[in-house]
Amino acid sequence: MFTNLVIGGLAAGSLYAVVAIAIAIVLRVTDIANFAQGEMAMLSTFVGYSLLQDVGLEWWQASLLALGFGLLQGVVVQLVIIRPLIGSASLSAIIATLGLNIVLHSLAGLIWGHQTYIFPSPFSFGPPLSLAGVSVPLESAVNIAVALLLIAGITALLRWTWTGLALQAASQNQTVAGLMGVPFERSFAIAWGLGGLAGSIAGILVAPAVFLDTNIMGALLIKAFAGGALGGLSSFMGVFAGCLLLGLIENLAGAYMSASFAEAITFAIIIAALMVRAEGLFGRVRARKV
Repeated sequence: MFTNLVIGGLAAGSLYAVVAIAIAIVLRVTDIANFAQGEMAMLSTFVGYSLLQDVGLEWWQASLLALGFGLLQGVVVQLVIIRPLIGSASLSAIIATLGLNIVLHSLAGLIWGHQTYIFPSPFSFGPPLSLAGVSVPLESAVNIAVALLLIAGITALLRWTWTGLALQAASQNQTVAGLMGVPFERSFAIAWGLGGLAGSIAGILVAPAVFLDTNIMGALLIKAFAGGALGGLSSFMGVFAGCLLLGLIENLAGAYMSASFAEAITFAIIIAALMVRAEGLFGRVRARKV
């Protein structure tokens, strides 16, 4: 039983991590916490559902197009809503993302209604994997693997490509990056596009596990923020570790302490950890020149 709880916690934590990574990409480059990340992911997932059910595409085709929509959505949001706010107080952009959250939620309800849908997945009914004698559900293994691949891909992009170096330069100092020829506005658009892509991945992974509706990403977004803060949003590996830890604590607390108070217990532990180390367990303090 304990092993199953651990695997379930790691799988849930991996889903939190994918959303938290989407948040961390935008936050690291633009210093904006995107509170519309969940609704952007939800909208992309509904697009994939429509392509799957109404257009009749295969799951892989619909999913890839949904991911493309998520990437494009992130770029458009940055260009249309966030870019005009560059230079103003960061609170203005944060409030704009809160407003966008409400707009996208209402738009999805207008198009698809507020009923629930079943989003199929080729992994839902696959045979379990056997790892070191432990039976791991295929869906859980996919969630963990996708989160690891996403972190590896983003880390490689940031360290070993010109685009990644431009993103890091823009995140350090926009003025100096501009003087050195780094187009920070384009870097911002790329960051938002990557955030939209990662969020779409999370939506497609979580939708088969629960019913698809307009509220699918609400709780996931809160837990992604919590797990990211616990691990440290300044580090992608910290985000991943923090979200895995959140999933484990949540699962074990629900099983061994109280299922009805599992979330309260989990967040109490997070608050205590952040009181001791405000930048997160694996985060780094960002020094700024003033």
